[in-house]
Amino acid sequence: MVKFKTLLFLFFLFVSISGLSFAQTSHVVEVRNFVFVPETLSIAVGDTVVWQWIEGAHTTTSDSTTGQNVWDELIDASHQVFRFVITAPGNHGYYCIPHQGLGMVGTIVATVSGVEDENNPPEKFQLSQNYPNPFNPSTTIKYRLTKPAKVTLKVYNLLGKEVVKLVSGDKNAGTYEVEFNASALPSGIYFYELKTGSFAQTKKMILMK
Repeated sequence: MVKFKTLLFLFFLFVSISGLSFAQTSHVVEVRNFVFVPETLSIAVGDTVVWQWIEGAHTTTSDSTTGQNVWDELIDASHQVFRFVITAPGNHGYYCIPHQGLGMVGTIVATVSGVEDENNPPEKFQLSQNYPNPFNPSTTIKYRLTKPAKVTLKVYNLLGKEVVKLVSGDKNAGTYEVEFNASALPSGIYFYELKTGSFAQTKKMILMK
């Protein structure tokens, strides 16, 4: 009995020193046509990412080809769920092999729980992937401000020409949703950009009529 208690103590001591945790969390990424939702996922090291098929035939394939955090899995009607545990901090990029050229990519930002990664600090502002995407003719764009700022939200075509200005002006801290109606525009790939002075972020969306 004493030996068992000693072994148990040493085991939990090892877990404490190594920084491992039994409190794992699962995060779902929806796999839709030409887009991962959400496109950027923030998790803790040791958490599980669950890719859930919604429509189409895709893959989730890691940018990295060496090390422990490497995966390449088919996601379709016959293989609807794939789970993977992220074991290292940092930015883990991934993509869909047949649709990478259409911008079907994602990023997992993993940090040690309770410790901020100095190389990847959390963004003060956030621009989310539009939903639905692809869309026809309307879609919703969501963004978050952590403090008051002067905001512009513009949409550009593939040539970089501005097609519409959705937001322009001072905004208080909070989460905002803007509807973009593209009924007057042709099918194609468009980009939307959020700017708040020192912050700028751009994302891709697809209009399919």
